[in-house]
Amino acid sequence: MNLCPLVLVVFLAAGERSDYSQLMQQARAEYVGGHFVASEKLIVAAIQALQPGEDSLRAAALAELGDVYVSEDELFKAENAYSESLAVYRRLSDRTNTASLLQELGTLYSLQNRYDDALQLLQQALKLTKTLPGSNASLMASALDGLGMTYYRQGKTDKAGRFFNQALRLISASGVKFKTSALLVNLGVVYIEKRKFQEAEDVLKQALKDVEAEVGPQHPDLIFVLTALGVLYTDSGRYAEAEGEYLRALHILELRKPDTDTRIARILHRLSITYAKAGRKGEADGTLEKAAAIARQNLIQHPDMVTIVEHYSSNLRSAGKKKEADELRTEANRARISAGLVIKAHNPF
Repeated sequence: MNLCPLVLVVFLAAGERSDYSQLMQQARAEYVGGHFVASEKLIVAAIQALQPGEDSLRAAALAELGDVYVSEDELFKAENAYSESLAVYRRLSDRTNTASLLQELGTLYSLQNRYDDALQLLQQALKLTKTLPGSNASLMASALDGLGMTYYRQGKTDKAGRFFNQALRLISASGVKFKTSALLVNLGVVYIEKRKFQEAEDVLKQALKDVEAEVGPQHPDLIFVLTALGVLYTDSGRYAEAEGEYLRALHILELRKPDTDTRIARILHRLSITYAKAGRKGEADGTLEKAAAIARQNLIQHPDMVTIVEHYSSNLRSAGKKKEADELRTEANRARISAGLVIKAHNPF
């Protein structure tokens, strides 16, 4: 049974203590279905239903709430949820979940380009995982994946590839259940960077097949592999195929507007680059304009939108629209400064 917000309010107002397990079960179903806003509301309701002293359940729900926020591209909210969950697990001396939350938070910092913070937490997670009793291959692989992503974003491609391959070997040897599609996408991106296009296509197509089998052809989880394929085909000059991957990703995201606007902006930006390389200047300019319109509305909460606005500003300047270009450049610079202040304010070290 789906609980819409109105029904949920009535349910909570009926004077009965909401069933935490039922709410969390429904939240997970909504999450798997790609309905992230509904999942978020249900998890918040589940947390509110807890009694004082149910700290372990609270920490677990907060960790899942962090996952939902990441899927919604609300990274600062995700940071708060993960940090609160981590604090609870540390207080409870729960070493396994502490290692898991260190990994989640470290990976999140990597997404925010906070590389030193990311590496510190991910290395802590890996070290702690090695001390845990029993098999923890899944936790260890997640930490290795996070380290690989961080090194990739720092431009250390070879080092990143070694971590991704180490994680894949670990999962293969252990036989534990693990979402290897994400690892394959990351490895594919490394291959693209190294211009190993055939190897990249092989692992990315396998990742696409795995994700489609798991969640179907219209789930947001497909966005990452479709985008990687778009980059691959653009870089290898297969522009029509790149366009097809990006348009498929946009179709999936359009069904979930406005919650996916920033992701739409990123894909529109990449599509505009593909059109430009294909010599389709008019389509490139129009697509970039659409991306910039979304990006301008999300500059403060999503600092990476600055790059899109700056690209559009350069286009306007090249077209002789100096005044508009300068206004956008100033707007982007203010967002960069603001983002720097926000990141410092959230730094726990």
